Amino acid sequence: MKAAASDAATARTTFVRWIGIWLGIVISAGLLFTIFLDRSARTDAARRQSMAVTMGVDRLLHFEIRNLERAMRGMATIADGYANDHEDRSRWDLPGEIRGVVSRHAELQDIDLYGRDGQAIYRGVSTYGQDTLPLDIQRAPPRALNVGRLIVEGRAEPIVPLMLRTPEGHWLVARLRTAELQRMLEDLDVGKEGSVGILSHDGIVLARRGASGAHVGRQVPVPAGLTSGETSQVDVVSRLDGVERFASFAGTSGYPFVVAAGISKREALAPWRNYAVTAIVLLALYWLGTLYLMRRTASSESARDLAHDELQRHADWLAKAQEASQAGVWAMEQDSDRVRASAHAARLFGFPPVPGMLPLGEFFARMHDDDRARVEQAFAASWENGTPFHAEYRILLPDGRQRWIDAKGAPAHDPGQVPRMSGTIVDVSERRDQQEQLARAEAQFRELFELNPLPFWVYDVHTLRFLAVNGTAIRRYGYSREEFLGMTILQIRPPEEHAAVLASVEEATEPDDGLRVWLHATRSGKRIHVRIHSSRIRFDGHDARLVLAEDVSERVAYEYDLAWRAAHDENTGLLNQRTFVERVEQLTRHDPEATYAVVYVQLRDLELVSPMFGRRTRDEIIAAIARRIAATDGGAGPVAYVPADAFLIAVPQAAQWDRVVDDLHALFAAPVVSETGSHRVEAWIGVAFQQQPEQSGEEVIGHAALAALQARTENVPTMHYTDLLAEKASARMAIVGRLRHALANGEFELFFQPIQRMRDGTVVAAEALLRWRTPDGYVPPSSFIPLSEESGLIVPIGEWVIEQAAQAQARLVAAGFPQVAVAINVSAVQFMSGAVPRQIREAARRHGLARGALHVELTESAMLRRPDAAKFAMEELQQDGVCVSIDDFGTGFSSMAYLRDLSVDHLKIDRSFVDHVDQDPRNASICRALIALGKGLELSIVAEGVERAEELAWLSTHGVEQVQGYYIARPVPLEAFIAWLEAPVESR
Repeated sequence: MKAAASDAATARTTFVRWIGIWLGIVISAGLLFTIFLDRSARTDAARRQSMAVTMGVDRLLHFEIRNLERAMRGMATIADGYANDHEDRSRWDLPGEIRGVVSRHAELQDIDLYGRDGQAIYRGVSTYGQDTLPLDIQRAPPRALNVGRLIVEGRAEPIVPLMLRTPEGHWLVARLRTAELQRMLEDLDVGKEGSVGILSHDGIVLARRGASGAHVGRQVPVPAGLTSGETSQVDVVSRLDGVERFASFAGTSGYPFVVAAGISKREALAPWRNYAVTAIVLLALYWLGTLYLMRRTASSESARDLAHDELQRHADWLAKAQEASQAGVWAMEQDSDRVRASAHAARLFGFPPVPGMLPLGEFFARMHDDDRARVEQAFAASWENGTPFHAEYRILLPDGRQRWIDAKGAPAHDPGQVPRMSGTIVDVSERRDQQEQLARAEAQFRELFELNPLPFWVYDVHTLRFLAVNGTAIRRYGYSREEFLGMTILQIRPPEEHAAVLASVEEATEPDDGLRVWLHATRSGKRIHVRIHSSRIRFDGHDARLVLAEDVSERVAYEYDLAWRAAHDENTGLLNQRTFVERVEQLTRHDPEATYAVVYVQLRDLELVSPMFGRRTRDEIIAAIARRIAATDGGAGPVAYVPADAFLIAVPQAAQWDRVVDDLHALFAAPVVSETGSHRVEAWIGVAFQQQPEQSGEEVIGHAALAALQARTENVPTMHYTDLLAEKASARMAIVGRLRHALANGEFELFFQPIQRMRDGTVVAAEALLRWRTPDGYVPPSSFIPLSEESGLIVPIGEWVIEQAAQAQARLVAAGFPQVAVAINVSAVQFMSGAVPRQIREAARRHGLARGALHVELTESAMLRRPDAAKFAMEELQQDGVCVSIDDFGTGFSSMAYLRDLSVDHLKIDRSFVDHVDQDPRNASICRALIALGKGLELSIVAEGVERAEELAWLSTHGVEQVQGYYIARPVPLEAFIAWLEAPVESR
């Protein structure tokens, strides 16, 4: 039985042993697999981080270089003119253009101009000393932005040459400061040993941030096959600093730059190593513990475990008590140079947090130099006299932090033993910091009153006498401190406010937030506006008020100015329309039987002054007209300016309207003189009368504006409002209302008229012409297109036209005519909306159109309104492969001024000049001039309105490339147009 019991016990022990072994195997396998997965995850995270940093810097670099390229392309035409005009280069303000670009782009050092042969033509002030172009001009791409090699001038800042070829083959070279590239790399999250840099396409370091940042100019290898639009990831050991990194490279900026970023492999895997070491240590401890447990006997193991657990609990309690109280214990024997310190005591002094014996000198070495001698003296006196030891002192930790320690101890003399001293140390840094903060706060509060930049004083609420004033009050009000203390608060207030001051003193509001503005008087008699902030306090045994006086005189003046600005136009000083309406309605408030008139003066053609002479000239003209109108003395009342270049004049006595109008005609007879010369200004004048006593001023003004609009339409100087004008306006509104539904109802359609090449008769394009079909027939485009522009409906209609034109071009391709592009007329209103390039791009993508499949025709007015925006939009269109034509060329205002700067492909000669060009000498002269102008600018010439064979022959003789008109074909729907294309040429 005993043997069986022994065997059973042995079997149980063996079973438990094998359970422990297999459990250890499973845990070991799982832990090792986890370590492997953790390393893989950290490696992948580091690679993703390096790629994210690379792409972010690449995107910033793309936008930076793109802005510089656009600025350089903007001055390319002036640079060509400067380079070609050897006789008078002063006409081309290239230095001014360069200064303007450099002032807007602080990252540029300067811009130089080189000739087609690479020799310098214009050199900036801060040149880097090269007389020839720093680039092989034979191999440079003609239309791309080229980058030269990094240039370092002695101690000067390194620069990168950016080179752009102008349309005529010259070179603009901008010197880019590498400091701007360096700023892009600041504050990037790549770790302490990580790096991020910007390289040239051949690996020259242009800017770098990392563990070693001084490597600009050195060359590093770039992964093979890395071209623009691609990325690459490799694990490399840096040639610059020898650090192994997970590196990412990107060449996606569209320019010959490479962005590289790397995350240190050692730094990325450091947490994994700690994790792996800890896991392996724990695994080893597990196996050691398992083996240990297997060898323990049941009885001895139980006893030892109980004793160990008890001791551990006591040790934990002691450690937690020390940690909670920020305290530690220490002990040492007399004449010993070592002290036994608890783990927390060691930690407080910055030693490894383990209990043990430590050199006493190292404890004293950690003390602050100003405290060490005092503590050593007190410690020695305690040993010598047997008295308790107590000291507060500062210690300096290895990381530079300072900590306050409160140390206590007492010597013990036990018979037969070496004298010992034991004690405690407590971290009292927080208490000392609080004491120092309290002391600083008290000092600050003591200085707050006297050194406050605003006047401060305290006065007795019963006697109103000043009890204390600060220096600012003395300086601001001009009284001495003794004079202040002998005065009451009423003596710095004007007499008319004394009653209000006394009432405010009795108010119980606490604190007074100073919503009211008071008047104060200084010793010199000057009055200032003051906002008071006060609170009741007890001061030196008195019921008092603490007062802060905020001078808001400038703010009050600003508010007065705002009120004036709210009622007036700043440029002219006249009333604005809202205030004018209020003044007009007051004219009949006291005399309901009286009537008044309103004269609406609409200035002519001022919208063209800004593009020609600048905004300043336009403002000078308007201000001069405003002064003249305000100075008239013909019975006029209030005068206002309406920002749409119009003036409103009220005539209190309606019968005197003719005198006011006569004065206005005389006023406009004299030209306006400005810095840019003499300008004759004309206007359309509309007159309206108050027809009923209850009629609002806004209605009368609207009638006068309608009369002025009709005067503009009929081109007469003056027009009176009649009900017939309102009826006409109502009819126009009705047409606009029908237009709003025409698009939704499918009433619009496109007709197509071919554009034929002269030399071989090939149809190269078709102009898409909008038609409006109603139950009553087709509405002429001249009737509804202006109304569409005025109402803003031209924008959705134009978007529909773009979509239909793209569909038509796709139909032409399907029918076998891919060479026939579709030309779209874009109105000025639609073009200035800024959405045309995007709409054309999206339509072409939806229908799979090739580049050049769509053309855009613009009138000159579209360019005159906002030339800068027009230039940007036209460049965007051409980048998408869209040809741009100027329609009706020669009929606009100042056409030549914009041909020089805008990106144009074709000029379309207006039909009015083509009409009988073979017979009319004047039309012939104009056409010859326009053809010569277009050819001089390397533009294609298209003639519109060709209706006779003689006209076609004349145009062919004089070099016109393309023609369109009734003689070629009339506009027809798409199906008929395709049928016309399919017909034999002789039968057309």
